[in-house]
Amino acid sequence: MTRGLFRRDSDLYHPNQAALGPWSPDFLHGGSPSGLLAAVMEDAMDGADLRLARFTLDLLRPVPAKPLLATVETVRAGRRLRVLQGTLSADGVVVSRATGLYLEKTPVAVPPEGRFDTESLPSRTDHPPASLIEVAERDLPQKRLTLPGLHSTVEVALVDGIEGLGRGRAWMRLPVPVIDGQPSSQAVRAATLSDFGNGVGQLRLAAGVGSINADITLYLHRDPAGEWLGLEARSRMENNGNGLVETTLYDDNGPVGRVMQAILAMPVYTGD
Repeated sequence: MTRGLFRRDSDLYHPNQAALGPWSPDFLHGGSPSGLLAAVMEDAMDGADLRLARFTLDLLRPVPAKPLLATVETVRAGRRLRVLQGTLSADGVVVSRATGLYLEKTPVAVPPEGRFDTESLPSRTDHPPASLIEVAERDLPQKRLTLPGLHSTVEVALVDGIEGLGRGRAWMRLPVPVIDGQPSSQAVRAATLSDFGNGVGQLRLAAGVGSINADITLYLHRDPAGEWLGLEARSRMENNGNGLVETTLYDDNGPVGRVMQAILAMPVYTGD
């Protein structure tokens, strides 16, 4: 199997180059710890027939490109509902914390007024896949995104936006597993790609001033079908420098969930 974002060694997870972020070779992309915690919590479910309904990640500190200790504890274990909490630590310091809410699947008949929409994003076949670096070059100086990492690993089919105006639509695919030798589930891939909402809907406030997210909250009302995930992101901010990114996630059959991210204004690192 293709090399993944992390290599596992007992309870330690060693990040590979594909897990890195765009600004420094010393830190990971936010999607990497998100996907890793979703994966280790999924493993801790021990095959229980429950599905991930909500995943919340707090990015407490920049996650270093060092071996990460993953721990998982069960907060609530029920027949119809289970809550897990996971943490990632580097050198004894907790850098990320997540909770996962898993729910029972119960077949029901839903009346028309209670159903989710079925309309999806425009077909990606009209938008040739590229790397996120290639998509972002028109808005960011190329030197800012020359480092390899998760942003250069994911495949992107841009629909429109991603111009720093606070909105964008794109299809994305994670072509490698999160953990070496371990296939990633649909939910784990969604958790990994959900961090890109702030990138797809990035809001540039002024020259050299953008926004970063401090968390990710992913809701999935069903598991995505297929490898491609559509993101329709919208960012808004108050004069206090705090804002929200709201992202709807799609597969070819329509919406599959929503992502919320708290953002704050931040000068964009230029490498100077």
